[in-house]
Amino acid sequence: MVVARQVVWPDPVVRKLTEKFIPAADYCYGLQNGTGPDCEFFRRFCEKGHYGGRTKPSKTRQGTYAVAPSGEFLASINSNDAREIEAMLKKALEAWEQLPRDRRLSAEPPPEDPEGLTYPKRVFPEGGLVLWTTVRDLPRDLSDSTFYGKVWNHDVVWFRKDEAAQFLPGDPRAGMHHEIPPALVNRLARLHFIDNVRGSTDPFKPHHVSKADLRAKVLTVQDGLVTLRLEGETSASEEGKWPVNGFQGRDNLTEQRRGFDARVLGYAAYDLRKESFVAFEMVAIGIRWGGTQWNERANDLDPAPMGVALVLAGDSPVGRAPLKVLTMFGMEGLTEDYGWK
Repeated sequence: MVVARQVVWPDPVVRKLTEKFIPAADYCYGLQNGTGPDCEFFRRFCEKGHYGGRTKPSKTRQGTYAVAPSGEFLASINSNDAREIEAMLKKALEAWEQLPRDRRLSAEPPPEDPEGLTYPKRVFPEGGLVLWTTVRDLPRDLSDSTFYGKVWNHDVVWFRKDEAAQFLPGDPRAGMHHEIPPALVNRLARLHFIDNVRGSTDPFKPHHVSKADLRAKVLTVQDGLVTLRLEGETSASEEGKWPVNGFQGRDNLTEQRRGFDARVLGYAAYDLRKESFVAFEMVAIGIRWGGTQWNERANDLDPAPMGVALVLAGDSPVGRAPLKVLTMFGMEGLTEDYGWK
């Protein structure tokens, strides 16, 4: 949750308590509604928590859960209040102390590659281009005076190794110009240049993208290192009927429109010997408008400035975290978009 990242987990008391836990984050919608051993494991304990006992449960199980490695439920809550999270963590530790040792761990160690796992990490692009994105509203009168004007969100962008090489021309030489393949730019416009500043939002479909141009100019080639300047424009928009106010308006389908027009600028460095990018910084800045059911824009549908920053994620767990769009909307449709079959 965007808010929790800012006001809960940086809290010094909460941070101290988390030293006694192994933190993990995942998108609960996919776990609650998907298939596979990871989803089954989650569902075994989530109904014992704060969403348990409802006669008409919804499809979400959002919140913070504390469980033993065996899957034994300890405590849970759905809150953005640091003091409430603190109380939940203390309750979980008390439950852990009271839990018999033979119920703390599973009888058998979990398999490294369990059958039926459909997790997106199966298609992580080893040796490819992995970018860490930050999306936020840009300064304006409204955003400067409200809490939402200060929030941001993250995701990752994955390109396979062969796709990363298509960002520069073959046999690059200083001064050369290169059109980056439209399929790669369309992926950015559809799945990553989206308004998830305040929450979650659907990706754009292929026919929603009206412009996806990105060009590279080779600045220098020296000792096997190619430096590039990236520049272009993207535009994606959608019109139709959908709700824009979360659970409150889920049955209120009204005429809506949303979109994002962006100018793109970046600089990058590609090592021909390593066949990989060693530097990559790019921004997409422009005007967004409209809202979707879960991106908290019901009171902010008018056109306003937004920016997306992309940098190398490096070889870290951050870059290997599954894309939100894959965990939200399933592997089947989007793996084909990504060329992973």
